[in-house]
Amino acid sequence: MTAYVASGESHQFAPVTFQESQAVAPNEPNQQRYDWTSIVLHWLVAALVAALWIGAETLDWFPAGSARSDARSVHILLGTVLGMVGGVRFVWRLSFGEPPPPADAGAMGLASRITHVGLYVLLAAMVLEGMLLLWATGDSAFNHFDMPALDPAGLAQAARLQRVHGIIGWIILATVGLHIAAVLFHRYVLDDDVLERMLPRQSASRR
Repeated sequence: MTAYVASGESHQFAPVTFQESQAVAPNEPNQQRYDWTSIVLHWLVAALVAALWIGAETLDWFPAGSARSDARSVHILLGTVLGMVGGVRFVWRLSFGEPPPPADAGAMGLASRITHVGLYVLLAAMVLEGMLLLWATGDSAFNHFDMPALDPAGLAQAARLQRVHGIIGWIILATVGLHIAAVLFHRYVLDDDVLERMLPRQSASRR
């Protein structure tokens, strides 16, 4: 479809294609971007993962006693929030989310899908394993609310559960690192808009 617009003082008319008019139309919805809810949930999960990893790695920096117990309680609380937010994101992705078309085809597209599914599985496993660890050992939330061990016989497994918890955490860190490397590869080598698809609209427009 072709339209005509006035050009210059002479009011000459130049043809403008339908695609060109759509490109300059203000506030036009962009089908190449994730929906707003998916963007918020993505960055919330990312922030929680970062906070949980930093908290786990710095837990022993706190002096033994109430300070360390409070730090551990924050870690447990954030892990619980991560489980809920991750669950909401998974349900939203399967039901109401509007993902853009895949950015890659072939081997890169397959690797991207495997990475995303792997992150979902790893995060679910991490939260579940953390719940098992709490179940086996018990704890005190902020030194005010006792959480008794629901399975006292599982105390012997606590060290093993702790090791598994740490291993899953490092695997998540490595997977996130690959994810970030892939995004940077798209941004600075392929020079495409993969990063912008998951940024708030105003932030993406400044790039």
